[in-house]
Amino acid sequence: MHIIKSTALKATFSDYGARLLGLEVDGLDVVFGTTLKEQHEAWDHSAGVTCGRHAGRISGAQFTLDGEIHKLTPNRDGFQLHGGPVGFGSKIWNAKKQGSEIAFTLISPDGDQGFPGQLQTTAVYGVTGNVMWAELTATTSKPTVINLTNHAYWNLQGPSAGKDAAFEQEIQMNASRYLLTDKDLLPNGEMPTVTGTEFDFRKLRPVRQPYDHCFVLDGKRGALKQCLTMRDPKSSRCMEVWTTECAIQFYTAIHWNEKLPGKGAPLQQHQAIAIEPQNVPDAPNHPAFPSSVLRPERAYRNRIEWRFY
Repeated sequence: MHIIKSTALKATFSDYGARLLGLEVDGLDVVFGTTLKEQHEAWDHSAGVTCGRHAGRISGAQFTLDGEIHKLTPNRDGFQLHGGPVGFGSKIWNAKKQGSEIAFTLISPDGDQGFPGQLQTTAVYGVTGNVMWAELTATTSKPTVINLTNHAYWNLQGPSAGKDAAFEQEIQMNASRYLLTDKDLLPNGEMPTVTGTEFDFRKLRPVRQPYDHCFVLDGKRGALKQCLTMRDPKSSRCMEVWTTECAIQFYTAIHWNEKLPGKGAPLQQHQAIAIEPQNVPDAPNHPAFPSSVLRPERAYRNRIEWRFY
């Protein structure tokens, strides 16, 4: 494990998946998941990881790029999720700590999980005052697709949060549209307005119900912008999330149950919320979606900041 600290924050990471294991805000751990110590086969393997090569779903476990079909390794029935069965969250990253920062690096070979190009990826995490930040960057040897994010689960109540506690958290999102999906949560290409729907979080309100949806952010892609505020009504503790990306996958731990080991106690359904700033899922198969194509002459970047007050 690797620990970095600031005056207000203490972040704990593992090189297995470049994974955030915990974040203490003034001594209270607000990240949920696993300690990685026992029962490996029972973990939520996505909890806290740096997701790649392509976070989210890719329909048909394939995509076409420059006229060539690339068949990916599926890990769900009919699609690939979070980069495949041996995605970045299941790999050992090289880690180098320096002061209040830790840099994880990973080389993904050409053809890894079906993706073209050798990808050189760096995930730098740091803490400064009341802010934790991540710089997720990559370059490729061939044209490919990429979508990196962090998959931590959050609840600002801290360890006392139990079943359905995610519904009590208050959320405001700068997102005027969301993705319509089918029964497998694969996008159908439409991005309707949130107006008049249960997807309207433009004003701070309780979560109230389960979600596993992608919200399309307002503002320019590539520019750092505030995209989400999370507030715990019991403590008034707040977290702002900022990103340079164009969307957030918002997931209330629907699959969690007491068979999944957590940190000191089993995980519970709807106990915490995965907040994943990223590009939209299945972007390689929807030309109208923001592109996830990366070419050798360019560099990929997603900066994420978590600001606490």
